[in-house]
Amino acid sequence: MKRGQFWYGDFMVAMLVMIILGIIFANSIVDIPQRESDFEEISDDGFTIANSLLSKGHDMLNWKNSNGRIGIMTNGRVDVDKLNEFDSLVGTSRGYLVSQFLLGTSYQYAFYFEDNKGNVTNQRAYGGVAKKEELDAIDAENIFRIIRVVYLDNNKDGKGELVKMHLIVWDMGKEYRTSKVVCQNAQGFNFCGFLNSLVPDYRYGCCDEWSLCGVQPACTWP
Repeated sequence: MKRGQFWYGDFMVAMLVMIILGIIFANSIVDIPQRESDFEEISDDGFTIANSLLSKGHDMLNWKNSNGRIGIMTNGRVDVDKLNEFDSLVGTSRGYLVSQFLLGTSYQYAFYFEDNKGNVTNQRAYGGVAKKEELDAIDAENIFRIIRVVYLDNNKDGKGELVKMHLIVWDMGKEYRTSKVVCQNAQGFNFCGFLNSLVPDYRYGCCDEWSLCGVQPACTWP
């Protein structure tokens, strides 16, 4: 009788382990098309932002009032006055949100200009990040980059040149390593212990990202 009980207990443990692995595997399969869909949305927004920026725009003086269309070009060249107006707009948190609205995106974005020697014009970026180095350090699961060649007379001295405009669009806040659904199921069915034994990093992610299966901020296993 005891032998049968031990066998039944082992069987139940094995079944629970298989269920957890099945949940995680199923979630990973579901996440693949979702991530592809997210990247398609970001890339679509990236092209939309680039096309808007490289247009002549409309009603520049009312951009700050959420009116008009953002564009920094005049007669096929970057208009420094429009660029400065744009820079002034995104210089505040509210203004940056307004720029996102006018550009038709909910994603983070920034751009910078680079000359033929690889130097960043004015040593800065425009948009959600002010430094090119910060853009290089962005760690997001979904990030889109596009390069356009434009004519820029930065000093307005009539001696402009062709430069590269680098536009970066990224999805900050959606680059989770773990799935909330899996973490909720693990905690709801008291599977956190098994999850910790099988994939400790995933269990730690549940705690760190979703406040599930552990105690923040250290997320150490109790």
